Amino acid sequence: MIQIKADEPYVSLWFGNFFEPAFSNREYIDCAMKDIARMGFNCVLLDSKSWQDFWDRYDGKEASPYVRQQEYMIKKCAENGLCHHFLSIYLNGDNLYPTIRFSPPVIGEGITDIDGHPLRYYRYWSEKAQASMVHHVKGLLSLYGKNHAVLRIAGKECMPMCSMWDPIAAASFDENGQTRYRSVLKERYHGDITLLNNRYHAEFQDFDSLSPADYWQDIQTAPLCERDFVERTPAFWRYWDNQQYKQYELQFYFSAMQEKLHAACPSLLLMPNLSQWSIFLNINRRNRFDLWDTANRGIDPYRLSPYLDQATFTTVPQMPDGTPNPYVTDYQNSMMRMMNPEREFSVGFYLGRHMAYDIYREITPAEIIGSAAASGADGIHAYGYCGLDDGGVMHKLSPEFKQSVADGVNWIKQVIPRRKGRPKCKTADLFPSQMAIAEGYTIEGNERRRIDSLGYFQALCDCGQYPDVIHIDQIEAGVLSKYKILILPSNSCYHAEPSSLAEEAVRVFVQQGGIVFRSAFEPLSASAFGIKEQAHPWECIRFIEGWIPNGPVFSSCLQGEGVAFFEDSGLPAVTQISWGKGTVYAFGYEAGAEYCTKENQAVPASYGNRAYYPINLSGEDPFSVLLRRCIKHPALRFLKQQEQAVPQRRGILFSAFDNGLFIVNHSSYPYDTSAFAGKKQFIHPVNESVLLPHSAVWIERSSKSQSH
Repeated sequence: MIQIKADEPYVSLWFGNFFEPAFSNREYIDCAMKDIARMGFNCVLLDSKSWQDFWDRYDGKEASPYVRQQEYMIKKCAENGLCHHFLSIYLNGDNLYPTIRFSPPVIGEGITDIDGHPLRYYRYWSEKAQASMVHHVKGLLSLYGKNHAVLRIAGKECMPMCSMWDPIAAASFDENGQTRYRSVLKERYHGDITLLNNRYHAEFQDFDSLSPADYWQDIQTAPLCERDFVERTPAFWRYWDNQQYKQYELQFYFSAMQEKLHAACPSLLLMPNLSQWSIFLNINRRNRFDLWDTANRGIDPYRLSPYLDQATFTTVPQMPDGTPNPYVTDYQNSMMRMMNPEREFSVGFYLGRHMAYDIYREITPAEIIGSAAASGADGIHAYGYCGLDDGGVMHKLSPEFKQSVADGVNWIKQVIPRRKGRPKCKTADLFPSQMAIAEGYTIEGNERRRIDSLGYFQALCDCGQYPDVIHIDQIEAGVLSKYKILILPSNSCYHAEPSSLAEEAVRVFVQQGGIVFRSAFEPLSASAFGIKEQAHPWECIRFIEGWIPNGPVFSSCLQGEGVAFFEDSGLPAVTQISWGKGTVYAFGYEAGAEYCTKENQAVPASYGNRAYYPINLSGEDPFSVLLRRCIKHPALRFLKQQEQAVPQRRGILFSAFDNGLFIVNHSSYPYDTSAFAGKKQFIHPVNESVLLPHSAVWIERSSKSQSH
C-alpha cells in the first residue's frame, strides 16, 4: 500500500476544518500542514461530507467559507508534499448541522420515525440516497482530483476514498419501510411464520400481518434485561431480528455502492471507516444505551468485508471503563487482519484527545504505531487534527507527543517495505459475533463477557503468541487448519445463531490434534463435544498454588480429568477432556476476564494464613501455564542460540514474519533484545539491545540466517 507521490507506505491523518481556528484562519492552516508533514504523514483525510455548499460548488457557485477554506487546505497539502483524500459520506448525512456546520446535508431520501415524523437520515437502500452519494463523490473528484492521493496496491494504482464514516442503518416506518422490513424478515425465516410465532409468542397468519409495534423492539423505551437473553423471550427475538435487519441493510448498501462507485470511477479504493470509536470493545458510557456501543448498531464487520475494497475502522487503546490498554488496539488490529485475509489493509487508531481519558499519558503514539506494524498492516490512518466536538486536537498536544508520533511514523514507513508475509499465527481467538451484534452494555455482565475475549488475547500475547481474531464464518470455511490452539470465550448469544458446520469443524480440529480452551458455559464447545457442567459457588482454586478468582460465573465440568480444583468442594475447576488426538480444556470460570480484571480480593478470612494469589498478576495462572505446555514460542527461530529460551515477560508483544520479528514493549520497563539475532531497527535506539518502554523494534534476519 504505497503512496505513489511519496513512494512510501500510506500514512494518513484526518483533518477537520469545521471548528475554529481551522474554519477561517489561514495562518493556522499554513502551520498545521507543515506540522502534519513534519510528523511524517503523507496524506490528509479531509472532512468533505455531502453538504449543500459542496453541491453548490459543483454547480459553479461561489464557495462557502467552509469549502473555501478546504480548497485552501488542498493547496497547502500540495505545497507541503502531502496528498489529500476525502471522507465523503457520513452515517446520517451529518451530525453537525446547524450548530457547528452551517450548510445542510444532502441525503437524497430520508426515513420516517415510528411516530410518523420525517428524520434527516439516509435511507440506505434508496436509489435516490445512493445516487446522491455517487454524485457527491464524482463532484469531489471532478473539482479536487489534482494531487489526490494515489496508492499502489498489488501492482495496481488506486485512489483511496473513505466512502462511509460510521455506518449505522436505520429502519423506516413509512409504508415502504414497513414493507421492506417484513420482506427481509420473511426471507430470514424462509417464509416460516410458525417459527416466528413460536419465538414471538404470537399467532400471526402471515408476515404481512405484522405492524411496527409487533416487530420493532425499541430498547430505549422498552429496554431488555439479562432475563430476556437467558430465557430468549419474545423481546429478545424481536431485538435480534432488528439487529439482523440492520446488518442486512448494511450489506445491501455496501454491495450496491461498491458497484456504483466503481462504475463512476474504476480506480477508487473504497475503504469506509466502519467505526470511529472501536468495535466491540467500546467505551461503556455508564451502562446506558449509546450508539457508540457497536452492539447497538447491528454491525458485523467481518460480514461486511466482502463488499468493501478494504475493511477497516478506528481503534482506541482503551478498556470499556476508560483506562488505557494497548492490547485493545492489538486485538482490533488482529480483527482487521482477518477481515482482509487475502489483501493489503490499513489499520486506524485514535491519536487526538479522547473525551473519556487522556490515554497517551500512559502509553505512547510510537507504541501504538509499533503495534500497527506488528499486526501486518500495510498502511495506517489516524484521527485526528482539529475536531473539537469529539476529539482530534493534535494541534494542541505537546511537542513530546508529536515527536513520538513522528518517531513512530518515520519508523513504520521504513519497516513495512522490509517485512515479508504476514504474522505467523498458530493460535486463534473466536470473535463472539452473535453477542457482539446484539448484547449491549446495559445487559448485566456484558462488559465482563466482552473482556473475556480480550483477556484471552492478552494472555496469549503475554505467553509469546499473537493470535488471529477469527469469525465463525471463517471456521465454517476451514480456517482452523492453520492453527494449533483455538480459544472459545464467553458468548451469551450463540443460541440465536448456532452453527452445526462450525461445531463439526471444531470437532474435526480437535480430533486431528488441535487444542481448545473454553470458558465456563461456552455454548459452541458444549454443543460440539456434549460438555456437561454444573454451576459452582465462588471458591479459591488450587493449581500448583492457590488462586483467588474474582468473577461471578463458575462451573465444574462433569467429564474428563481435573487439572485444577476448587479449594473447598474439591470439584474440578479446570478439566482436560481428551478427544481423538486433541484436547479440550474446560475452564470453570471466565479465564480471559479474570486475566484482565481490575480489582482483586484479599485472601478471604476463611482461608486463614494460607497463600493465595490473584489470577491476573503473576503469569503463572492455570491458563498461561497450560498454554505454554501446548505450544512453542514463535520467536525461538530468531534466537542467536537455538537451545536458549525466549526471554519472556508480560507486556511484551512478539510478532514473527517470514524474515523478521517485531517486538513491541507495552510494559513500563526496558526489555533486553540481546538474545535475538539480526539487524535491529528501533523506534527509539539506545544501543544494540535495549528496547525502551512503550516502544518497538524490528529485527530482520539475513537470508543466510533464515536458511539455517
